[in-house]
Amino acid sequence: MPEVAPRDAQAILQSLQAGVVPRTGLQHLAVGRVAEVRQALAELEVLRGGGGVFKVVAGDYGSGKTFFLALVRQVALTRGYLVTDADLGPDLRLHGEGRGLATFRQLMARLGSESRPDGGALPLVLDRWADRVRAGARQRLGGPVPEGRSPALAAAVDRELRARLQPIRDQPGGFGFAAVVRHYFEAALAGDDVGTDASLRYLRGEFRTATEARQHLRLNGTEPATDATWFSHLRLLALLGVDAGYAGLLVMLDEGVNLYRIAQPEARAANYEVLLRLCNDALQGRAPHLGFYLAGPPEMVSDPRRGLHSYPALRSRLQANPFADAAHPDLAQPVLGLPPLSPDELLALLLKVKNLHAGFYGPSAVTEADAAALLRRLLARPGAERFLTVRETLRSFIQALNVLQQNPGLDRAAVLSGVEAEVTEERFVPLDMS
Repeated sequence: MPEVAPRDAQAILQSLQAGVVPRTGLQHLAVGRVAEVRQALAELEVLRGGGGVFKVVAGDYGSGKTFFLALVRQVALTRGYLVTDADLGPDLRLHGEGRGLATFRQLMARLGSESRPDGGALPLVLDRWADRVRAGARQRLGGPVPEGRSPALAAAVDRELRARLQPIRDQPGGFGFAAVVRHYFEAALAGDDVGTDASLRYLRGEFRTATEARQHLRLNGTEPATDATWFSHLRLLALLGVDAGYAGLLVMLDEGVNLYRIAQPEARAANYEVLLRLCNDALQGRAPHLGFYLAGPPEMVSDPRRGLHSYPALRSRLQANPFADAAHPDLAQPVLGLPPLSPDELLALLLKVKNLHAGFYGPSAVTEADAAALLRRLLARPGAERFLTVRETLRSFIQALNVLQQNPGLDRAAVLSGVEAEVTEERFVPLDMS
């Protein structure tokens, strides 16, 4: 196992003990999923080449959907992509009463890059793009760059701005978006913080009406993002990001089960209609350099009454490959099924956690045989095949390691025999490390 910096090991252990997937260092925990990650890498190359990606990651609780999304996110960041993510819920949907716009705002707040992985990367993208505009203007001059704000340099900048923004203007909703990007460039050049802040507010979806946007930006035709148009703004952002030097934009939506749980059929259908647009645009080449991942349980896809298959157009696009099966899956199809981790993979995960713990706190008396015995006991419990939770197993294992590390005289077998995954009166809690 590669050596892990103490600070990283502590952050990973703290996240696991809190029951959440770490934001960084996931390579130190990854087990299995080799074929799935290889397919994700191929899809990232599709984005780099100008294509679009739409993927539904379906798996039972405990199969590691959230961890897989986070792992793909980390890989994408290290390969030069912009990545953002959101957890869908009652207040964060794709459409309806401002909930789609709320999701867009969270996606913009969480926009990350390799140099700013935790979010807040929008100003960085704009400044990087502005640097390219200035570099392109200098090349247009073809000779020494005049000092100060000469008419020749201003004209070269104007030509470069027009050329770079034209592909964005050609897209639906692109005229206003391009005008705001230019407004940011000119405000930043003039040292106008009020102007740059107004531009950022527009791009983050913070203006609710066109009138409000015009009041702050003093521009016409700047329709702000709405429940009906937020996806178009992401498509435009992807184009801007690529022109700034990034490989593409990847959007990760977790907890898709909350769309499946929408009680009102009309509201649920409106959200599925947005998914259909995302799917169509990605698969038909109308969303260059833009990828979407949506994660949820299998019933979110296959339930004929409320799942994605209840929407005929989505069902036709998400149907499984009839020539594939569990032993020979088609990982390139729009729905990626994630099976639970095997016992060997679970053991490998426990050993990785043990090594992380030892690397931060010092050597541990817990052996591989101890971890294997613990796992065998947990797997022998009734219902463990379906409801044994990775999250609670890891959390309890770390807590036991903490006790043993702080109390060296304790019998490790006795302590580990008391490790229990969380249960309810009915069954093991179906959690997903999310």
